[in-house]
Amino acid sequence: MWEWALRWSEVRDDLVLGSSPMTVDDIENIREQTGATALLSLQSDACRAHYNIDFADHRDFGERRQIAMVNAPMYDFDASEQRRSLPYAVRSLRDLLCAGHKTYVHCTSGYSRAPLAALGYLTFVEKETTENATATILAAQPEADPSWEAYHGCRADLVDLLRENILVRAYYLSQEEPEASPAEHWARAECDMICSAFINGGTAPRWRLDPCRA
Repeated sequence: MWEWALRWSEVRDDLVLGSSPMTVDDIENIREQTGATALLSLQSDACRAHYNIDFADHRDFGERRQIAMVNAPMYDFDASEQRRSLPYAVRSLRDLLCAGHKTYVHCTSGYSRAPLAALGYLTFVEKETTENATATILAAQPEADPSWEAYHGCRADLVDLLRENILVRAYYLSQEEPEASPAEHWARAECDMICSAFINGGTAPRWRLDPCRA
């Protein structure tokens, strides 16, 4: 049976995956021991209510300690909802990292939604292959178990929303690199357009960017 404990794994110098801080003392420990300057919470109100976590209190404490406190909630054990919410989490993580923050990403256990957000960021924004991104995460956190249904479903949604842009990009790639196959052009065009949608907010597809409410 799973029992909560404050634990984390450093994926790289600017990205840490961990369990939820339950008290402000936990936030202080995270700041001092990991050097994190931002906490990205993926917990919903329902998660916090179950563990009697006062996010407003945590946020006020963190901000007094000059820690950026961001919430991009996902429902636990709900692949369909995580599929819809993942773009907002990835965008939030991208914004924090681009602002120069060492970011501590957490759900409750740190084993499911947090790795899912990291996987989405590494593949959608940094254009890592799914295999390489997964290997990076598992090397730091062997217990990581993101919802593959949510991840692949979200990626399929993004491809569907960006299909016209992908078609245009694939065409230009075919002109620039005629030696590559159509499948290679399409795969690269998918990566390029998904990345562009996260980086260029003005051209992002109309996915849901508002946090869910539990």
